[in-house]
Amino acid sequence: MKSFLQRLYQDRHKNVEVILLDDSKPGQDNSYTIKPNNLFISFVFISLAFSLVVALVFMLTPLGSLLYSTDEAKIRSEIQDISTRIIALQDSLEVRDQQLLDIKEVIRLNKDTTLTLDEKLQRVNSGSDNQQLGRVQTQFADLNIFEQFETENFLAANILKDVPDFPARSPASGTNTRGYEPMQGHFGLDIATKEGEVFMSVADGTVISGNWTLDFGYVISIQHNDGIISIYKHCSKLYKIKGEKVLKGDILGLIGDTGLSSSGPHLHFEIWKNGISQNPISYLIF
Repeated sequence: MKSFLQRLYQDRHKNVEVILLDDSKPGQDNSYTIKPNNLFISFVFISLAFSLVVALVFMLTPLGSLLYSTDEAKIRSEIQDISTRIIALQDSLEVRDQQLLDIKEVIRLNKDTTLTLDEKLQRVNSGSDNQQLGRVQTQFADLNIFEQFETENFLAANILKDVPDFPARSPASGTNTRGYEPMQGHFGLDIATKEGEVFMSVADGTVISGNWTLDFGYVISIQHNDGIISIYKHCSKLYKIKGEKVLKGDILGLIGDTGLSSSGPHLHFEIWKNGISQNPISYLIF
């Protein structure tokens, strides 16, 4: 067979006569005249056509899934992206859970989280610390009456003792773009302004949390008296830390466009009282 094909290839431009011999029927041999070049071209064309048909069958029918999957790389990429987002959401939920625990603890205790100078003296005056109180009183007796208490201590002692003075000025200057819509899960007021603008505390209080979250960027929460908590979200920078005392009008940080739920530079402001969300409009003057 090999020699036959070689001979056909050598004489591919000639007309070749092929004789078929049948031993069972002597004298009835069949002969055919062929041109090898046309035979080779026909064979190549038939092979290409067959390959094309097979490829189309695998591409357009479920048989293709037996050999390859065009969606495999895309699915793998989507799974990796989802895994990354799940890890980020878990971190965000942990921070949010800690914030809720802090708020619940403050509401449960319903008292100032700071330790004023008066409380320190009361602790010194309790139980077996009378002797220590005597030393403190002796030290205070040697000081001028105006030097015994610093202005900072007077301010700290008064924070949270009085009911916050509401309505108060808006925490930021800007345009109100979305109001209080608790049925849609929007528990605050959106104030649109330029990125990097400052925002202020609406009343005296104490910082109970200040953290980064995935959905809301930097978030800071302030505890006020009468079970009131103010929350400021989508901040780009915070100037106060947890446990720090703030006065009404103090700058808390800078407004930004942070967090996955942000749609532009704005401050999201919330008011909560005894664990129930309030309409911030009722607490503000514009």
